[in-house]
Amino acid sequence: MDDPKRIPRDTRPRAYAGVELLLDLMHLLREATGLDHESIVIACTVNEAAMRPLLVGPNAPLDMIDLAEPPDEYRGSISRAAVADKTGLPRETVRRKINNLIAAGMLTEGRNGEVRPIRDLGDPRWQKLADDGFAAVQRFDRRLRSLGCKGICDEPQKT
Repeated sequence: MDDPKRIPRDTRPRAYAGVELLLDLMHLLREATGLDHESIVIACTVNEAAMRPLLVGPNAPLDMIDLAEPPDEYRGSISRAAVADKTGLPRETVRRKINNLIAAGMLTEGRNGEVRPIRDLGDPRWQKLADDGFAAVQRFDRRLRSLGCKGICDEPQKT
């Protein structure tokens, strides 16, 4: 090739480190829960929906983020249809796997059919999992730096 097409220098290292991070997080979650990958994605989607109102936005009650059991009015929930839409999984798969997660005691269902995780962040095992996830992000940052890229905190914030 006389003039090979070039990509930005950070593209391949970021792609590699990102895949490595995703696999690291999936492994941590699988080891901690024993769940299959689809169930992990569903459970993460439900957890994100439940935590979002407590942590994100102008009305987030940040003074409550350290409560083991914040009041229900500050916790979000999500419908099975919204989980299917967000994950791209078939609705029937989401329905079946959410029912299994409810039966296993990991999720609860409200009167309107929406789901949310059980209140278990007070359990040291889940706190350790959160810490292990943070350590995975730190490994991601070290990997980027080892490949000659800026670390994640070195980049200007993009909105």
